[in-house]
Amino acid sequence: MQGNALTVLLSGKKYLLLQGPMGPFFSDVAEWLESLGRNAVNVVFNGGDCFYCRHRHYQAYYQTPKEFPGWLRDLHRQYDFDTILCFGDCRPLHKEAKYWAKSKGIRFLAFEEGYLRPQFITVEEGGVNAYSSLPRDPDFYRKLPDMPAPHVENLKPSTMKRIGHAMWYYLMGWHYRHEFPRYRHHKSFSPWYEARCWVRSYWRKQLYKVTQRKVLPRLMNELDQLYYLAVLQVYNDSQIRNHSNYNDVRDYINEVMYSFSRKAPKESYLVIKHHPMDRGHRLYRPLIKRLSKEYGLGGRVIYVHDLPMPGLLRHAKAVVTINSTVGISALIHNKPLKVMGNALYDIKGLTYQGHLHQFWQADFKPDMKLFKKFRGYILMKTQLNAVYYGIFNFRKITN
Repeated sequence: MQGNALTVLLSGKKYLLLQGPMGPFFSDVAEWLESLGRNAVNVVFNGGDCFYCRHRHYQAYYQTPKEFPGWLRDLHRQYDFDTILCFGDCRPLHKEAKYWAKSKGIRFLAFEEGYLRPQFITVEEGGVNAYSSLPRDPDFYRKLPDMPAPHVENLKPSTMKRIGHAMWYYLMGWHYRHEFPRYRHHKSFSPWYEARCWVRSYWRKQLYKVTQRKVLPRLMNELDQLYYLAVLQVYNDSQIRNHSNYNDVRDYINEVMYSFSRKAPKESYLVIKHHPMDRGHRLYRPLIKRLSKEYGLGGRVIYVHDLPMPGLLRHAKAVVTINSTVGISALIHNKPLKVMGNALYDIKGLTYQGHLHQFWQADFKPDMKLFKKFRGYILMKTQLNAVYYGIFNFRKITN
């Protein structure tokens, strides 16, 4: 069922697990590995990691980030691990671990959100997203045989579990902050700030249910195939910091709106979709309003929040993204796609390779035969039919 992704994951004998998703997932993975006869040791870096680490074999890291490679070297002498697992390969400590592992010939496997969501999660050796080792040559995929569709369990990640795990993770991180004084989180680590953002997110969600209730029907009917969809990512997405030339999502908004105002068909519209996980942290309405006036766009820009992505994609003329996995969803919907950053699916034949200025009126469609081969390959090589925030089903997929 899981193909090569599961085989790669289970190819080690002794595992070191660094930070996982907020919650018990990596603790469950360690216990699952041991049930299969492997050795596994978790590493905890803060109070949140400690709170969720139920695994009996763990090590705590109290030192500075600069001392991490030396600490790994000493730990390797003790445990002789052959595989490192982590969630996200752009966190500073995980970057250090990746460089160290490569120099020692130790396997480095990164978990990530699914490339094909919501029923899948990603695991790759060497790196994920733009660091993926997946080929970018379209001829590689064209030469592949057709792959039978695997049986997929219809799993759904639980939003409430994700929120609950995040709440406890941040609270325990703050409560035990004096135990880990040298720890530096890759994002804000204040439970009070995050709590304010989540409360704000909830109230905005309720507000948008009222204020935007007529937007989707308009897009589905009056503006069907007349709008370009620009997808936003969370403001602190490591994909933007590490795999694009943008310093901020606002720079992307500015570039897209400017180009649209100069080169897009005058009868077309631009729909800018806010990321749902960013609802309580950022609001771009003032910026979009100012740029619309500055670039003479009038009412041609529509800023939306909680509208369903499949519906937005289905009725869009084309899609622009930095490097969100929504790009893969756009290809599933056979939509012309322009990638503004570095993405593993930015392949000739799948995405528009020219300048954004030309994209708005380009006669381009993705090669769906190529996409079918590409999708089948990444499904086999990198995807596991599982979720991070829900029922842990790894024992089931190995039976």
